Amino acid sequence: MAKQPNRQLSSADLDSLLSLRPGTTVDLQISTPTAPKRVKTQYVGIDLPTSMIFQVPSESKWGYLRDILVPENEVVVRYVLEGEQGKVIAFRAEVLKVITHPSSLLFVDFPVSLQSLALRKHKRWTPGIQAQLSVSEGEQDIAIRSMILDVSQQGCRCVCDASPDFPQLESGKAVKLMIADEKDLVCKGVVKNISVTQSKCFYGIQFSSDAEIVKKLLNRFIVEI
Repeated sequence: MAKQPNRQLSSADLDSLLSLRPGTTVDLQISTPTAPKRVKTQYVGIDLPTSMIFQVPSESKWGYLRDILVPENEVVVRYVLEGEQGKVIAFRAEVLKVITHPSSLLFVDFPVSLQSLALRKHKRWTPGIQAQLSVSEGEQDIAIRSMILDVSQQGCRCVCDASPDFPQLESGKAVKLMIADEKDLVCKGVVKNISVTQSKCFYGIQFSSDAEIVKKLLNRFIVEI
């Protein structure tokens, strides 16, 4: 008997899934015989109740994915819903099909359950990393607790509470991110883009730290739900 995945989701989970907008960047973790591989790609759309559709990451950068994006292999999809109730959504799904024409698209089966974690309630969650965001103001450093939402070799995106005790950062501002529980892991960077809601500030940061420090951060980031 064919399964009806959408009937197994709660109305709140289904709303979270349908809130994912076409064009949104998502984190795609793909199972391999050794270690999971994580890449960024874009969400394309949904075909209720059978599948969800994503762009196949660029072959020029991720050419090896052709060998692991095969039917029945498992993927984990993660994305962030911003706004007043900012939260991370994650779900597991099996690869159904990959097509190459007219566009390279990945079809995965409809999830039967979601993980939903509120940004403000969890010190450590997937895919985020708890960190302290600091900035120099005059002769002193001002810091605030933050969460790294996604990260690459070039930079990261993080979120913190909008607070009168911490300035709203502007593009070009130099910052530091100190990773929780790893006091020696400090990534320096520059703010490149900003998105602000009533209660949250989202910052895109380009790293200026040396490659070894960023590599340690990336290794810390690869975790499973």
